[in-house]
Amino acid sequence: MKIIDNDLKKLVLISNLIIIFFYSFYLLNWEPTIVGIFREILIIPVFLLHFFLTLYTIFKLLTNKIKMDFYYMIHLVLTFLLVFSFIGNN
Repeated sequence: MKIIDNDLKKLVLISNLIIIFFYSFYLLNWEPTIVGIFREILIIPVFLLHFFLTLYTIFKLLTNKIKMDFYYMIHLVLTFLLVFSFIGNN
């Protein structure tokens, strides 16, 4: 069970870092062509992975299979910020 928990932490960290990386370029209003190409390729799968991991994490937290950790807390905060940014744009 510890191996699955470590793999989950790695996936959470990877998805968070990719989203923060692309969002930081958006905030700086600077986007080289190569970043735009990788953003187009990666952003939809990363968002889907991110939201799937959020649902999985919430399920595991509610069933007491995992403890609340710093990685999971940051992941949930980033998820709520993403949801609010999608709602705010409409």
